[in-house]
Amino acid sequence: MKTVGIIGLGRIGAAMAVSLERCGYLVKTVRRDQSSRHAVLSTGQEFEVITLAQAARETEVVFITTPDDAIEETARRLAEIGTKCRAVLHMSGSLSSEILDPLRKAGVMTGSLHPLQSFPTLERAIENLPGSYFTYEGDPSLIFWVSTLVERFGGILKILPSPEAKAIYHAGAVIASNYLVALAQLAIDCLAQAGFDPEDARAALLPLMKGTMNNLMSLPPGKALTGPVCRGDIGVVESHLKALRQELPEAFKAYCALAPVLARIAMQSGKITDRQYEQLLELLLRPAAGLPGLN
Repeated sequence: MKTVGIIGLGRIGAAMAVSLERCGYLVKTVRRDQSSRHAVLSTGQEFEVITLAQAARETEVVFITTPDDAIEETARRLAEIGTKCRAVLHMSGSLSSEILDPLRKAGVMTGSLHPLQSFPTLERAIENLPGSYFTYEGDPSLIFWVSTLVERFGGILKILPSPEAKAIYHAGAVIASNYLVALAQLAIDCLAQAGFDPEDARAALLPLMKGTMNNLMSLPPGKALTGPVCRGDIGVVESHLKALRQELPEAFKAYCALAPVLARIAMQSGKITDRQYEQLLELLLRPAAGLPGLN
């Protein structure tokens, strides 16, 4: 299956179009704006623009790369047209292949293929897509083709065990990527409250964050963890809580929510004792429950 249709030419759709073309696939794109027969990306690549009906007739595989809310309607329309393509895949991280059921019932192989990667811009998307991990969930008949495609991208494919696994998988991806940005902002807020210019705070924290990422590249979380929690330094943690509760309530809540996870990691890796773990939990749950003790 070498002729591929891309429905939706946002960052992920455009990155897929470029990557597929580089791997030797014939790529055609479907977009709302039909005023031109060709779509020219900001990076200079150009792709033929066709209608949804043409995609249903002229392509062997269709990738739906629209926003999540539009996937079900797109699948329904393809089924109503009577698509002749052999397979349809969507690229949502949270939705399962079950959303493509109208096509599956029409005899089309269906699946969901998701790159475990961050795409803030088209240029970064094109750069980051090759070599990424991908997850697949759907028709087992498509696994060989999908595996070959991901291999050509230089990526690594993981097969999810069930449609229900998509939500928890995607939650993990969101925590690792989006929540990292939230943590960076909270850390910037703390340094700004301590007298840093916000831009200087970002510049100061990034090397620390990169160093931690470097540690995680070669070490499991238990060995990569540093700081007062993994030392069982309850006095330091208590001073943090007092300062944050007074100065930055939002950061205070995040600290209380995440520190028990750090304590669990520290205990399981042997860095703190069971008693230190219990003391930390007692301290952290006390403010979270609104109890006195941090005056």
